[in-house]
Amino acid sequence: MINEDIKRAVLSKILKSNSFINSKLNAKLLTYLVECEIGNKRPSEYSIAIDVFEKDSSFNPNEDTIVRVSVYNLRKKLERYYQNMGEKAKVRVKIPKGHYEVVFFNYTKEKLIKRFLNPYAIFIPILILLSSIIAYLLFELSSQSDKHIQSINNTPLAKSLYGNFIESSKPKVIALGDDFIYYSDFSEFNTTYVRKMYRNSAINNEEDFEKYKSQDKSRNKLKKLPFSFFNQAAVWPLNYIVKLLYPDNVNYSIRSASTLNTNDLKNNDIIFLGSFWTLGIFEKIIKDLGVKYNVVGKEKLILNLPNGQDSTTTLIRTGIPAYDHIDYSLFIKVNGPNKNNLYLFISFYATGSVGAVSYMTNIKKLKELKQKLKIEKDELPECFYVLFKSNGYNREVLSTEILYTKKIEKGTIKW
Repeated sequence: MINEDIKRAVLSKILKSNSFINSKLNAKLLTYLVECEIGNKRPSEYSIAIDVFEKDSSFNPNEDTIVRVSVYNLRKKLERYYQNMGEKAKVRVKIPKGHYEVVFFNYTKEKLIKRFLNPYAIFIPILILLSSIIAYLLFELSSQSDKHIQSINNTPLAKSLYGNFIESSKPKVIALGDDFIYYSDFSEFNTTYVRKMYRNSAINNEEDFEKYKSQDKSRNKLKKLPFSFFNQAAVWPLNYIVKLLYPDNVNYSIRSASTLNTNDLKNNDIIFLGSFWTLGIFEKIIKDLGVKYNVVGKEKLILNLPNGQDSTTTLIRTGIPAYDHIDYSLFIKVNGPNKNNLYLFISFYATGSVGAVSYMTNIKKLKELKQKLKIEKDELPECFYVLFKSNGYNREVLSTEILYTKKIEKGTIKW
């Protein structure tokens, strides 16, 4: 247990180092994040902008990247500090990637843990990553017995869930939620060209991007990054889907969700894997179901659940994926605009995504789902959704449970 006195001593020593003594901004930012940790407060991009950078209430994180850039620089500065002056420090502080909270840890224990638990990078280029995963999965599947692989597909419950997708003559797509990143090039002092990249949570596909550009002539020079980046919520559960489709020799293509358009949504059977901020064209389904979510600041779901007088329930994702944490996810099965089959696995992080996919591809778990839906026959509803809660540690799923299930009536999704 690292107490408050030790944490303040660690902070004081860092601030007195040459790396920080001449950098008032980094010192102020680090002090603020440490005080939040000591006070058990969770800093957000907005609160940092107000409290550290003295922005006003009009601050828009989608347009101003000062917080993200500064935290990134601070993270790198801490890493350099521990490579030099702080090399012998036994108690250290770090900022996990993708987060604003600082974490104090015993360095000797951390080195031992890393031998066994080596977290993957959050963003990995599509070509290298998918090639490696698909090659590995095909090799693994080819070495298993057909009887073992086909066990779930031969059960009535699984057939009622995935049968239409497998047997349909429509093209099959596994859509991986990717971060839609666009950029602009500009010159500095007319000599040096600088590329500035942007990520706007309201822009998740080409149609959103073109609409955004049309609203202001100054945006005409903006361009989409020519390659995709996926987070773990899209990639890690992929092996479960591949194993599901392999026994029936289902032909499918893997695409970035941000490249899909309305015609793709009409003409394909699609399985989506990804996070809430990479939904893209599938966001309409979430809205029609009455589900709201927030990915800026506190990551949370807001939806209507039968819980007494107030039917609105807010679920907040807690913890840090590298340590103890809770994630929430949705599985949604609906018919598309052309009677095509759409399956969505959506979460905040990989824990929820893997938890939901592994649950929905396990015959024992499907029997539990049947009981939750209160149906007698081995036949799941044509359209329904499931809300999951998953507990994890160091990006590993420890447990997954169903919080709520609901049948989706015809006409709910308005195409």
